[in-house]
Amino acid sequence: MRTTIDIEPDVLNAAKEIARHQNVAVGRVVSSLMREALTGGAVESRNSAADVSVTGFEPFPDRGVVVTSELIDRIRDTEGI
Repeated sequence: MRTTIDIEPDVLNAAKEIARHQNVAVGRVVSSLMREALTGGAVESRNSAADVSVTGFEPFPDRGVVVTSELIDRIRDTEGI
């Protein structure tokens, strides 16, 4: 569907960069990001290329644990780092 919306320049530039890396249309990237934001990330990705970040790093699967600064500090203390 075609529509007109105002998008902040920095957001548009980021979406264009993601689209370039994934070799997809900017509209598809914006739709995917909006869908994820509106559903809290509950919707499965419709494009396998969306599973790779802009840097090309494939994210680890969800383990059901939120990594917090406190958790990292505890691991550092345990490891003596």
